[in-house]
This record gives sequence, C-alpha cells and structure tokens, in this order.
Amino acid sequence: MSQEPALAAALRELRTRADLTLEQLSAASGVSVRAISDMERGVSRGPQAKTVAALADALHLTGAHRSALLAAARAGRQRGTGEGPESANRCPMPRRLPDFIGRRMELDLLTANAVDPSVAQVTLISGSAGMGKTSLAVQAAAELADAQPDGQFFVDLRGMDPRPLSALVVLERLIRAVDPGITSVPKSVDAASALWRSVIDGLRVMVILDNAASEGHVRPALPAAGPAVVLVTSRRTLPGLEAVRRIALEPLPPEFGVGMLAGIVPDRSAQLSALSRLADLCANVPLALRIAGNRLASRPGWTVEDLVARLAAEERRLDGLAVGDLSVKAAFELSYRQLSGVGRRMFRRLALVPGSSTGTPLAAVLADEPLAITEAALDELLDLGLVQQNRDGRISFNELLRLYAGAQLRREESAADRASATLAARDWLLDTAVVAGRWYEPEFGAPPSGSTRLVELDTADAARNWLTDEAENWLAALRASAADGNHRRVVEVADSLHWFSDLWAHWGYWDEVFTLSAQAADRLDDDLLRATHRGYLAWAHTVALGDPAEGFRQAELAHRHALRAGDVGQQGWARLYGGWARWSAGEHAAALALATEAAGLLRAARDREGLPQALGMIGNCRRDLGRHQEAIDAYEEVLRVVRQPEDAPLGRLARMAEMAVTREIAYLHHQLGRWREAIDMGTAALGMARELDHSRQVAVVLSRRAEVYVSSGDTAAAVADLRAVERVQRETDDEAGLRRTRRRLAELR
Repeated sequence: MSQEPALAAALRELRTRADLTLEQLSAASGVSVRAISDMERGVSRGPQAKTVAALADALHLTGAHRSALLAAARAGRQRGTGEGPESANRCPMPRRLPDFIGRRMELDLLTANAVDPSVAQVTLISGSAGMGKTSLAVQAAAELADAQPDGQFFVDLRGMDPRPLSALVVLERLIRAVDPGITSVPKSVDAASALWRSVIDGLRVMVILDNAASEGHVRPALPAAGPAVVLVTSRRTLPGLEAVRRIALEPLPPEFGVGMLAGIVPDRSAQLSALSRLADLCANVPLALRIAGNRLASRPGWTVEDLVARLAAEERRLDGLAVGDLSVKAAFELSYRQLSGVGRRMFRRLALVPGSSTGTPLAAVLADEPLAITEAALDELLDLGLVQQNRDGRISFNELLRLYAGAQLRREESAADRASATLAARDWLLDTAVVAGRWYEPEFGAPPSGSTRLVELDTADAARNWLTDEAENWLAALRASAADGNHRRVVEVADSLHWFSDLWAHWGYWDEVFTLSAQAADRLDDDLLRATHRGYLAWAHTVALGDPAEGFRQAELAHRHALRAGDVGQQGWARLYGGWARWSAGEHAAALALATEAAGLLRAARDREGLPQALGMIGNCRRDLGRHQEAIDAYEEVLRVVRQPEDAPLGRLARMAEMAVTREIAYLHHQLGRWREAIDMGTAALGMARELDHSRQVAVVLSRRAEVYVSSGDTAAAVADLRAVERVQRETDDEAGLRRTRRRLAELR
C-alpha cells in the first residue's frame, strides 16, 4: 500500500483542527472545493505555491505549521515532476559564515525593510570587491528566515564573468525553484518575467540576486508587489534601478576588523595589538581579513607578528593576501577588466596622488585629460566601487586598492611616463598653491584671469577652500621639491602662504612648511631669506604649536641673519616674533621691551604691515602688566595708523589690525567694569572678524564677549556666545579650545 502524501494528511488535519468544512475553507481561501478535496485525497500532490499560500492564510497558519504545509506541497511538486530529490536544491542559499561580524546597522536596515508585505522590498547592496556584500545578504536571509516561510532562493548572476547569466536563464532557474510543477518557461524575457511575477505573487519568499552586472540583468526578476523580498548585490551602483533601497558597503570599522580576525583564529585573541596592526594592513576589507585569518588558522606555527611581517612590505602585500582560491588581487582584477581604456589609466594614475584624497582637477592633471573626460572616468570608477566619493565630494580609495592601482601602473606604464605624470601634478599643485596663497598677501590679492589652470580662484573663499582641501597634496609636493633640491620653489611657495597661515593656524603643519623654507634659505646661503623664513618658523612654533621657547630661539636666529643682511625691516620683524614668543610665555616685561624695539625698527623701515602689529603687541604687554590707560594709548595709535591711507597696511591687513585692537579695547572696558561699552566694542570686533572670515578671531571675540555677559549678569547671552564658539572650534579642529569652552559652559550651568 502506498503511503498517504504528506500534504493530504497535513491539510486535512489543519482544516479539522480549525473546525472548517471544505466549503468554509474554500470560501475563506478562494480555492475551489474540488481542488481542496483533491489535495486531501492525495490526487493533487503538488499544487502551485500560491494556492497553498492562500490556504495557509485562510487557516491563519504561522511559523512551523505554515512552513510544514508549504514544505509538504513543495515535496509533492518535486515528486510529481519526476526530477528526484535534487530539485529541492535548486537555487539554494550559500552557507552562512559563523564568524560574521559587524554590519549591524546595515542588517537592521535590511530587516526593517522587509516588514511591509504590501510593497515589493528590493534592496541593492553595492561596494567594491571584497566588502562582504554576499555575506551580508546571506546573513540577512538567515535573520529573516521566519518571515519568509515560502522559501529563500539564491542565484549567482556571475556579473564579473565575460558572459554573465542571461536574464532568461535567471528567470527560468527561479521559476523552477519556486514552482517545480511548471514544466515550460517562455523563451522571451518579458513573458518569462510575467510568469515569474505571477508565480511569486502573494508568496513570502526571499530572493538574493548576487553579483549583478547591470540594471537589465536584474530588473526582469524584480517582483511587482510584496510580500516578496529581493536583495541584489553588485560591485556596480546600478543607478538606473528604480524604487530600490540602497546600501553601500565600506571597510569595517577597526574594532570589527580586529573582531573578525579574532573570531577566525580565537586562540590568537590575546595578541590584540598585533591583530590591530594586521587589520590595518588589510585596510579592514572583509575579504582581506578573512584571507589573513585563514592563513593564520592554517599555519599553527605562525604568530600574528609573523604574518604582519610578511604583509608589511607594500610590494608584497597583495600577493600575501591570497589563500586557496581566495585572492584580493584576483578580486580586484575582475573589476579592473570591466573598465574602459581611459578608466584604467585614470585608476592607475590615481595611485600617484600623494594624499588620502583628490579633487577632480588634480585627477585630470594626472591622467592628462580634460575635466569632462576625467569626470566621466571617475564616474566609471565610482560605479564599479574602485574608488569612493567622500562626503565632501573628493575621491579616495582604500589602501589595498591603492596598492593594486600602483602595481598596475608599474606594470603597464613606463618609468618615464610615471615620472612625467608625477612632475606635472607637482607643478600644478605648487603653481596653484602660490596663486591661492597670494590672495592673502597684501601686495598681491586677486590674481589676473587665467592665472590658474582647471580651477577658478576668483574669490578669497575659493582660494582658501582649495588650499585646505588639497593641503595634503600640495604639502607632499612641497616636500618632494625640497628633496629634489628645488630651493627657490620651496621658498616661493612658503612665502606665498605666510599671511594665509594666520587664518589656518590650527592646521598643524606650518612648522614643517616653514622648516622646509628655512632650510631652503640655508641652502641658498641668503641671509635675508634666512631672516624672513626663520621668522615665519618662529611664528609657527609660538602660535601654531604653542611652543614659545622654540619660537623665541627661531626669532633670535632670524634677528642674527637680519643683522648680517643689514635689513632693518626684517630686524624689526624678528624682534616682533621674539616679543610674541615672550608674551605667549607670560614674560610680559621682556615682551614689552622687544615689541618697543620692533616698533622703532619697523617705523624706521616704513613697514606698513609690521608697525600696527608691533604697536598692538605693546598694547597687549601694557594691558597684561596692569597699565590699562597706557595700553589704550597704544591701541589708539594702531587705529590712527591703519586709518591713514599713507600709513595703512595694504589689502585686508588694515582691517585685521583694526579688528584686533577693537577687540582689546573691548577687553579693557570689561576690566574697568564698563559692560555696555565692552559689549558694543566686542560686537564691532566680532563683525570685523566675520567680515574677514577669520574663524580663530571669531572664537576669541565671542569668548571674551561671553565673559562680559557673565559679569553683567546675562548668563543666557553668555551661554549663547559660548555655544557659537563651540561650533567654530569644531569646524577648525581646535580641540584644546573646545575643551576649554566646554569646561566654561559646565561652570555656567
């Protein structure tokens, strides 16, 4: 006697338990009485999936009961087709990795996206090679298994192969996997797509379409409505896909990179510092981490330090990140082959960017292409995940991709071509830095039209933005010029940035810039240049680094060179820098003597830029010595000087000096208890600082005005000013100032 089909027994038992007649179940499900009777009698052993789903809904089945009924129907369909047990393995899910780690935010997005059964849930997971797109999709499927009792199906579309699976083959595989009872699939994509959508209509299934090559590769397989869930993975961003949610994967956060390694080789978890270094060498790219972990796991005699040593050399790292059939280089190679000729050259040449990111103009210089072609090539790289676009719009790529790009550059381009591209980029960076910096030099200002190539520096803001955005790159170019012995070039660039440096004092590299220029002046054996650039270096140590002792030492060296050169103006500047250093160290009497000497020298030299600063320093020293009226006298002399056209500094420097002494007069009013006058003068100084776009001075003036408000009893106004200071200090990366401001806010609370 043949065994009763599982579907027949299960359906009859579930209907009886629900206390429903055949007619009542038919009315509730929309399935005919005859069809239900055939199923319960074993005549119909493999009904269509949507028919069984309708019965499950009518019976209010969930969880294990629903899954059992659907599984029984699938088993019946498989037997009915005569294809044997292998039919159950069509489009199976890959093995879920037990050491999966990180990506919690992405998983939460994927699971949250699958809760609305009325809408087709389609999500694209994109990212460069090795980011773990497939692993994330499979992990999400595992977490959502209970929500898709009608099945989960996986198809590798082979998007990086020379001949990916066709859309028709993909549809045929999916249709037969979900409903093996269908014996004939239409031979046109449109008809097969329509059949596929009818097959999954109403089914709670998940489909992973892995490794898609294009929008047309997956669009025919997307459901028209819910509750089906589809996850598409691709190295490409597939911007033409409509109505899909998008998740772009980047390298893991460092702590998860270490955690992934420790999970693969748990017995090495005590070596956390070495694991951290190994994760860095892998750029926290999941594929690279897995390869490194597997190499350790398969070499019990190796320590983590052994593998770190093997991967430390850049030229060996990519070859070292290979084990068995896993290879970082091979994964990158698949993407590289997809690029056009221009795209490949662009990718290779980006390895020559000295900093961590680049703007489009520098990329155009490196690739020797017009901006329009450069933008198209960068879009191609972005689409394949070979580079990423940062939030500020600049282009970067992770360290492993940089190494791969560099290897391809050395393999495919001659040493002469590489050197030519490098030199072109260096010249462009330094030429542009000089023009941008001179916006802030009193004797230059706005450049003539056509002074720069590929970028427009038609405003001071544009010049400042370029200098700060490309700082890593022009600084590297300056280092390279110094190393090549191009001393005149180094001096020219540093000199052009002298006044700009005061607007970006917290950058952290001005000591290096002016050390390079001071060394270049030494190589040129020019005492006047030595005096000038040692003075700049004195400022960098005193103001930018907060090291007045070294600042004073450099100022003394500057003074000696100025004496040898016989230049009275530079003697005055050297004394001014020395006074600044002494004043910063709290030695106000010594600073006053130096500032007074500086004022005399600068007046004699008719130095329009230096004299107001020396007079202002005299005022600061008198103020800090408690000689308030004498300080006011010095500040008022500054105002007289900067307001007389024949004596005033050129350009914006007159306004800067006026702002500085107005700020100090406001401070003295505060000290004398004149709250209204202090607030009015402080507000005037604040307006000037904002007009000058001088962020550091905006923070200083606001901080001082806040203290006036505290003294006058207006704590709310003080807090508002300090909140504004916080914002400025965050924008300028002034961590020390930010800590002080937050402490003061806490005190006021």
